[in-house]
Amino acid sequence: MRRRDFLAAGGVLALAGCSRSRTTSAAPPATTAPTSASAAPTTSAAPSPTPTPAPTAGTPAEIAARSVVPALCYHQLREFEPDDGAYTRTITTPPGVFRAQMQALCDGGRTPITAAALIEHLELGTPLPAKPVLLTFDDGSATHATVALPVLQELGFPGVFPMTVVLGKEHWLSEDDLRRVDAAGMEIGAHTWDHQRLDRLPDDQSTTQLDEPRATLGAILGHPVDLMAYPYGAWAPATLPHVTSAGYRAAFQLSDPVEATQPLLTIRRIMPPPTWDGATFLAHLDSDFGPAA
Repeated sequence: MRRRDFLAAGGVLALAGCSRSRTTSAAPPATTAPTSASAAPTTSAAPSPTPTPAPTAGTPAEIAARSVVPALCYHQLREFEPDDGAYTRTITTPPGVFRAQMQALCDGGRTPITAAALIEHLELGTPLPAKPVLLTFDDGSATHATVALPVLQELGFPGVFPMTVVLGKEHWLSEDDLRRVDAAGMEIGAHTWDHQRLDRLPDDQSTTQLDEPRATLGAILGHPVDLMAYPYGAWAPATLPHVTSAGYRAAFQLSDPVEATQPLLTIRRIMPPPTWDGATFLAHLDSDFGPAA
């Protein structure tokens, strides 16, 4: 596959665009009942606050049962080119189609969330807003900064962006682009070093493909990176211990079922094709993940 045929996965931004603004009415001024000058002041001891118990992590079965939040994966965001093959066209989304699909989420009452919020929900049962959805962008295409970021900012949507070794190459995100996306509130994840399938990865390559990308991205951004996405969505049970030991908290695949014992490392996503109009797009979120709550 040519380098430009695979792209980067996106970060998450929480602004205020698509959601309705909330208004609060001012409370009426409090009134104080008159007291007699001779009345002796009374004091009462303030009740001791009841400590809130720390949330406990769910079992793998509980986490898997919560894994019904739609997660979407985009790659190239550009117009089709004459030499694009059939596969490339399935992972290439024209900018107008991308905007229309994001607007469909907005019009359909969907609430894009951060990966951090999703993980807290999966692991601890923390509540999510109504009709949540996660937006991710794989491979690090420059179009994630030039096409996706402005639309996400306009609508107030967050996103997750996994990166590969293509960082800094022509037509791919630069280090400055990555910092700009991160500063805009998006979440950055890793995508291996050079887009290797992890279901076929020799054990002696795990440092190169898992540890080094996390360290490189952390150095560029100035903070730890603990998300990753599997190239081609491919993973194998034997590789999951390496993902954990490299320091990743969660990892995203594509359409395989969630792995029962490691659901946080096998979060499902789908790739919306450019042929889906708004109605079809929303219908697939329900049919592929279950009706929106």
